[in-house]
Amino acid sequence: MREIKICFDCDDADRYADIVNAIWAQMNATGCDFTVTPDELAVAHDLDKRWDDYSQVSWKDGGRRGTPQAIAGGSDRADARDDAKSDG
Repeated sequence: MREIKICFDCDDADRYADIVNAIWAQMNATGCDFTVTPDELAVAHDLDKRWDDYSQVSWKDGGRRGTPQAIAGGSDRADARDDAKSDG
């Protein structure tokens, strides 16, 4: 098994959990066998709770166009395209 080590300075438990969960999600998308091993200060329950908090992002509330965050991001991209067209 290959290994990669990531070290970073972060005292915020939620931010740490976000990073660990993002790495796990990205690795999960690869289809490879993998492990993500949090450091000795991490509390598994807190990592799981933070993951569960992501479910507050609602496809239903965003309608068929996706989550509210995706809709906002799409608006930003559309505005940038419109600006580029008007400059050209």
